Amino acid sequence: MNAEKFTQVYREIRNGCNGFFYHPLVRKFQYSDGVRDLANTGCAWLLDILATELPAQFTKHHAVSNDCYVAVTSAGGKARIEAEFEDDVVGWSRDIDYTDLPEGVWRFHIVDEGHRYAMILLTEH
Repeated sequence: MNAEKFTQVYREIRNGCNGFFYHPLVRKFQYSDGVRDLANTGCAWLLDILATELPAQFTKHHAVSNDCYVAVTSAGGKARIEAEFEDDVVGWSRDIDYTDLPEGVWRFHIVDEGHRYAMILLTEH
């Protein structure tokens, strides 16, 4: 992974997004061009985990919320992924035993729009 490029892409100020891309395994899971740029730095595995595991969590929490914020906390070569569905309550989490993500907390926004799940960078709001 190119940690310097990851950090640069993550922090880049954007004015919305230019389009969405289908995840190759879960077509209903789509992500913005900013997320695609981030994945291309070496963290496509994160999209695979979110696309295959998070939709079921939306079903569980849908009465409360149709969106969530995902935080990936990386430290010491390990990571924890947490999805907050309402009032900062963690509704889903997963531990990663090895990662080369730069250390820090990386946050994303995912919305269940009924026909798709759309993932964007916070700088694309």
